[in-house]
Amino acid sequence: MNIFILFLLGLSTLLNVLVPISGSATVTPLIAAITDVHSAIGFVGFYFFLSAVLRFIFFYTDIQWPLVKKLLPISAVGSAVGALSLLAIPDMVLLGILAVLTLYFLMKKIFRPQAQRKENIFSRWGAVVVGLLSGFLQGTGLAGSDLRNNYLYANNLSIIQVHGTTAIVGGLNFFLATVIRLYLGKISFPDIGLLLTIVPFMIVGTILGRKVALKLSKKHEQWIVVLVMGVGLLLVLQKMFSV
Repeated sequence: MNIFILFLLGLSTLLNVLVPISGSATVTPLIAAITDVHSAIGFVGFYFFLSAVLRFIFFYTDIQWPLVKKLLPISAVGSAVGALSLLAIPDMVLLGILAVLTLYFLMKKIFRPQAQRKENIFSRWGAVVVGLLSGFLQGTGLAGSDLRNNYLYANNLSIIQVHGTTAIVGGLNFFLATVIRLYLGKISFPDIGLLLTIVPFMIVGTILGRKVALKLSKKHEQWIVVLVMGVGLLLVLQKMFSV
């Protein structure tokens, strides 16, 4: 892995703080260009674990703990199952699930932008379904964070609140997936040591991204979220037709 690739990975931290972007559509292809797909998924999983740790530190005060308590346990189960069953699940099935649910949350955000009553926002079954599927998708190396973030956006959380809340859930998912991949030999400790060299870039990107995100108005934030959700849906559909 050359210095340029490591620099781009660090730079992507800034972009993901401003607007969370699917790692399966950006970072994974970057790494896959110089290694095999399974190794790329392992690299990206650990990369986003490091990113989640930094976001937890910088966005701690914005964490929505009631949602964390609902999403975290079931999401961890989904991540472990996804990492173990990566080779057995057809890509088309996973992409189809992601496309349908992303479309649902996109429509909810466009036509029902305001928060509903609290008991609906923190619906137990909604959190269970989203937590399980997003964790499973992240375990398999697909864009599980998109599903979880869309769920949080649809319930009227700001970009900053989403970053804080999803950092804990996603961080645990990536940690579990990395441990499993280490055990299965899909990634090695030397690989992890190499990725640790980009931590300084990630710290700078997280700090700069937070400063810019804090200045976004509600109107601009709303349009950015809808735009990213729409682009994410198009990327998923494109991947479905290219499988």
